[in-house]
Amino acid sequence: MTRRRRGEARTYDFRRPVRLAREHSHMLRVAMQTWSRQATTLLTTSLRVVCQLSNAQIEELSYDEFLTGMPDQSVCAVVTLDPLPGKALISLDLPAVLTMIDHQLGGPGGPDQPDRPLTDIEQSITKTLLTRLLRELTYAFETIAHVEPHLIAIESDARFVQAALPTDPVVVARLDLVIGQLESSVEFCMPFAMLAPSLEAMTRSQESGDKTRVRAEAALRTQQRLSDVQVDVRVRFEPVRLPSEQVGRIAVGDVIALHHPATRPLSVTSAATEFARAVPGASGRKLAVLITDALAETP
Repeated sequence: MTRRRRGEARTYDFRRPVRLAREHSHMLRVAMQTWSRQATTLLTTSLRVVCQLSNAQIEELSYDEFLTGMPDQSVCAVVTLDPLPGKALISLDLPAVLTMIDHQLGGPGGPDQPDRPLTDIEQSITKTLLTRLLRELTYAFETIAHVEPHLIAIESDARFVQAALPTDPVVVARLDLVIGQLESSVEFCMPFAMLAPSLEAMTRSQESGDKTRVRAEAALRTQQRLSDVQVDVRVRFEPVRLPSEQVGRIAVGDVIALHHPATRPLSVTSAATEFARAVPGASGRKLAVLITDALAETP
């Protein structure tokens, strides 16, 4: 079966909603773009011909849809991404793999490649190259999870690989591969169950970070607003106790002795709370006080 071209319409099963959030899809695309840049350099130096791996596209399918869309001539690498659970698949066209082998052995890598499965020697050469490419995934996936990729096996038919159940959702990263004059593609299939723990941890971390940022912004705004609030501040002498009979006879013009020593500072209060002490004075023509002691808050 031929591969479905990009932009071509495909069926959508409303009974199986999309599980991959947009922000997670974006992070996976960035990770695959990072891997493609690293792989481009590695392939070019290893094959001694200009190579390019680019245009990462993220798609969510069922495992059966992924297998159905694979070309008849393909090489499938079975990969683990420890400590993530399950197995991932990397699918390459057979002509592209044979071209890579041809270049590594000093050949021209022309378009006329044999139509046959890989020999044991060719599988060994392919495993060595794929192992080097997989090492770059550790750096590329660092923003999602720390992974240690391992190549388990190379299969000529991915239908014999039980990476997931036919109806299980998988995330497929499709990339364009250019080796000299040959144009091909690479597909990286990861079961959604493999990525789910890391994606959920990312979501919780982002939500926690968002809540912390919101609280910090709210505290800053509150502090700024409190700085603009006007409060009543009073300066008072020591209180005087008088009998109620004397208080009842107080009239305009009476003088009450405060008994406040001249050497004792006045109390500076706000909302009935003393927070400083001061001595009386003047500022120009206005009465004023000079703060002499700011009281420490009681823990």
